[in-house]
Amino acid sequence: MKITIYSFLNKNITQSSLLKSSCALILLSSFNLWAEELSLNNAEQIAIQSDPAQQIYQAQQNALIAEGKAGATLADPMIKLGVANLPVDSFKLDEEPMTQLSIGLSQQFSRGNKRELTQKGFNQQSELAVLQGLDRELLVKKEIQQLWFSILFVEKSSLIIKQNKLLFTSFYSDLEAKFSLGMVDNEDLIAAEIELNRFDEKLAGLRQQSLNYRNLLSEWVGSKAYNNLQTEIPSWPKTKSYINSTNNDNYMLLSKHPKVAMLAQKIAVADNSIELAEQDYKPSFKVDVAYGFRSSEDDAGSSRTDLLSAFISMDIPLFTDKRQDQKLISAQQFKGQKQAEHHLLLRRLNAELNAEISNYQQLKTRQIRYKESLLKQAKLHVKLLEQSYQSNTRSFKSVIDAYIHQQNLSLESQQLYFDGLKSLSKIRYFQAI
Repeated sequence: MKITIYSFLNKNITQSSLLKSSCALILLSSFNLWAEELSLNNAEQIAIQSDPAQQIYQAQQNALIAEGKAGATLADPMIKLGVANLPVDSFKLDEEPMTQLSIGLSQQFSRGNKRELTQKGFNQQSELAVLQGLDRELLVKKEIQQLWFSILFVEKSSLIIKQNKLLFTSFYSDLEAKFSLGMVDNEDLIAAEIELNRFDEKLAGLRQQSLNYRNLLSEWVGSKAYNNLQTEIPSWPKTKSYINSTNNDNYMLLSKHPKVAMLAQKIAVADNSIELAEQDYKPSFKVDVAYGFRSSEDDAGSSRTDLLSAFISMDIPLFTDKRQDQKLISAQQFKGQKQAEHHLLLRRLNAELNAEISNYQQLKTRQIRYKESLLKQAKLHVKLLEQSYQSNTRSFKSVIDAYIHQQNLSLESQQLYFDGLKSLSKIRYFQAI
């Protein structure tokens, strides 16, 4: 048997391996052989719906809305009960004309529009929880996509190595036959055995990586992480179109991102805080009403008339430099701080997005180089060395090295492809999709 059987074997072995790989499931400790395939979209939805963080943000929103309603109500009225002008020598209620049993009611009114602005402020803060939830969804989707592509890369790499292992197994059988006839040295046979063992080691390492990635994925989708994953790759035309049309100015796009919207909302909260601070320059009021029951009689023996009292109390903020002015300055400075943070965040996200777009474009260029040049050259190199080996002008080790080099280039090409998908995933986070 000659080594020229490579072309025929490679064609048939490749078809056979692809068929087996498409039907076989990765053997993992908790893998269910008959489990339904998991798609990327389903994994994203499961992760988002089961994310406990969403419950936290929902609870925060509800709590802030409830606190706003509480802050918008008047203070509870106060009831006053007592005795007025009671003579201490007799403690009789009907002895003195001004002695009375008194019942009163008082109500405090806040300054200006403070109650309405307080509720508005809490409602604005509740919107921050909504935006945090939206940003969390985007981060979860990105995390799922990153793990998904890592698993698919490992499985694709395993398929390539399994195909090459089958090919080298046929080489080894050929060498054994030649060795028994004294046509090759024992050195070539040992070299082939070493390479076969190295294939097993590489496959073991890839299985370990796959299990690690699936364990991480199980945080989000539970036991479904060990199901067979659908290999369909999303096209994401909207993202690719944006990459081709952008000119490094992404501020309009980024202004709609939940992370940026959160800071914009904090600026709105700061505006409301300024209005609240301005209310402290206005007076607050307190109304007191009291009714006095008198038990004494006048000189004619008639019951004395009961007494009604009403008061309005008002505090006047005359000395504002130590309290009101300082609170207003604090609120204004806080707004300036949030405006600066908003500007800095936009600059940082714009730079990060441009860097990721550049990274994706470079990955695409390298993918083309591998596809159109390196992989073709490696294949030709293997063919030439194979012919040289047949004519006894090259050693078997050089043929092995050429095949390993071709395999490594194939793996590197796949790495670039899946790195490109991961880069697209990161860009989609900036697009908030």
